[in-house]
Amino acid sequence: MIKTNLTGIYFRETTTNDKIDKTYYITYKNEQNKKVWQKIGKYSEGIREAYCNQKRNEILTKQRNGEEPPVIAQKKKRNVLSIETIANEYFTLRKDGKSKLTDKSHFTHYILPYFKNLDFENITKDEIQKFTFQLKKTKSVLKKELLADKSINNILNFLKALIKYAFKNDFIKNDFSKYIILLDIDNARERFLTKEEIETLYENSKDDETLFLLFNLALKTGGRLETLLNIQKKDIDFSHNLLTLKDFKNNSTYKAFLTDDLKSLLEKKVVDLKLNDQLFPSNPERRLRKILDELFNEGIDFNDRKNKIVFHSLRHTFASHLAIIGTPIFTIQKLMNHKDIRMTLRYAKLAPDSGKAFVEKLPF
Repeated sequence: MIKTNLTGIYFRETTTNDKIDKTYYITYKNEQNKKVWQKIGKYSEGIREAYCNQKRNEILTKQRNGEEPPVIAQKKKRNVLSIETIANEYFTLRKDGKSKLTDKSHFTHYILPYFKNLDFENITKDEIQKFTFQLKKTKSVLKKELLADKSINNILNFLKALIKYAFKNDFIKNDFSKYIILLDIDNARERFLTKEEIETLYENSKDDETLFLLFNLALKTGGRLETLLNIQKKDIDFSHNLLTLKDFKNNSTYKAFLTDDLKSLLEKKVVDLKLNDQLFPSNPERRLRKILDELFNEGIDFNDRKNKIVFHSLRHTFASHLAIIGTPIFTIQKLMNHKDIRMTLRYAKLAPDSGKAFVEKLPF
């Protein structure tokens, strides 16, 4: 056992997944003046000396105030484990970012109200099923409409992550995340913009420089919105007509080709920008959604993922038209930066050699 610079904090050198690790312990004397060792956790799990020191001080403070020390308290009826306790510690270990904010919102608005007064260590399969059923009847806090199936799955996935964290860190004895069953969703968008619809989109956005450029980038590179919003001036290679794109979904970068008209738009855009400046300093997502809804989504149900046109539909449009003009499927895969060819194969049915000519030659 190796002593740290903090009183009562020790660690043992261990390995986790063949990598060097530390397992932290704290020590203190109980009410019978006997030395107690308590395991806190591993460095690889996010445990640090400061956190161990905080836990030790909490125990000592309770003892000074006349409260029962942990050794005795464990022999009595255990306090109810609150889901807030687990979530608060879990979020302290998460890196700041959009996904963390989204998960916090899901927890605050949908998960916490249901589980707040339940003993999280004794959650049953029945409770999980009831929660899932309730989500199906719950309205979105922002849109005031019933939660979409995809949103429900996002909430359930976060709850699953929270349960697994609690199990891994010995908050609970059973991993009841196995009771969480996600909703079946057909995510395949079938509708893509026709050539005439693309011309309509350009015509109706030409007076808004930001939207016009974003629509052009999406339709001529297939980039996702997050990818396009993070383009910097240094990512553009005008000499070779190349654009470096960051794929946040796959955590990779790939190259897109610049058409002459897209190159012209970008040259005008970057004139006054520094190398590290982003093309789009803010996210115009609401304006993008508004114009797409006005032009293409009138009368379409909010949850109709197959036919509703959203910004991601432009990526789908890019791949679909590549297939229509006969682009080899592996070339489309490369241009879309798909890691799995199965993602690209759904466009194969649009290719001119997909079998249509043979069907038309049938003798009946």
